[in-house]
Amino acid sequence: MGNERTHGLEQVDVGILGGGPAGLQAALVLSRTRKKIIVFDDPEPPRNAASHGVHNFLGLDGLLPSEIRKLAWKQIDKYDSAEFRKEKIVNVSKEDGIFFITSDNETSVKAKNVVLAVGYYDVYPNIPGFVECWADTIIPCPFCDGYENRDRIWGIVVNSKMELERFPKMVQNWTAKIKVFVSPNIEIKTSYQNKLSKLNISVYRGTITNVNHTNTKVESISFESGEKIEVDTLLWIPSKRLSPLIQRLVENLGLELNEQGYVKTDEMHQTNAKGLFAAGDVQNPYSGALEAAYKGGMAATSIVHEWYD
Repeated sequence: MGNERTHGLEQVDVGILGGGPAGLQAALVLSRTRKKIIVFDDPEPPRNAASHGVHNFLGLDGLLPSEIRKLAWKQIDKYDSAEFRKEKIVNVSKEDGIFFITSDNETSVKAKNVVLAVGYYDVYPNIPGFVECWADTIIPCPFCDGYENRDRIWGIVVNSKMELERFPKMVQNWTAKIKVFVSPNIEIKTSYQNKLSKLNISVYRGTITNVNHTNTKVESISFESGEKIEVDTLLWIPSKRLSPLIQRLVENLGLELNEQGYVKTDEMHQTNAKGLFAAGDVQNPYSGALEAAYKGGMAATSIVHEWYD
């Protein structure tokens, strides 16, 4: 981007990409240090739009994500330092130590620092009934929705060794009626299956082809074999993918990802691209709203510490 193209562009201190807990917490901290900020939030519905309430967040427990965003922005806005824009960011480049943030309407803004808080996307399986029951009786997180589904018949859909080892025993905190559905490609040792059996946890192997439900309420699942298993709630973590923007940053800025494919940062939440910070789900897809907000605040604090270096 040549000087003739950059001359006259709007410039801010920090551009925050993402208007969820991580991005808004970063905006709050930076607003109180009198930085000029723009928070860019994608017009598409956020990943947690289907949530019936955010939990385990002190003072905000049970509020809808949209209610938390509205409350957060009211608190940020009083410092008269941040602007909120509903724009999709498609690229971030860097020239002479300055970042250029470009939206899909082809306008650009210059910033000294950038905070990546864009999260990631859930990739729903192409199984009839899944989308209809998602975030109601199909849940991805027992801490988020377990209490609301307490004492029901749970089916744990296992797609990794980690899920097989972690979830069957843990969900006993919410229900004693547990069934485990193991994908055919996941190995389960006989000794472990016997341990689960002693806990009255049944294990089924097969490929799920249908979620049978009435008005978003799961009633059973069907296997490829035709067998139906009764269940009320499914703990099911879909696969994930990063936003296309992250791939652009890998190409343009050499942004490093960790072994799991998420954005790699140091202990100060700075990426390998100096001045570019990351916070929230884009770093760790298993963090909740509270942890994401904490990391957003830490990224903002790191920016402040380094501002005059």
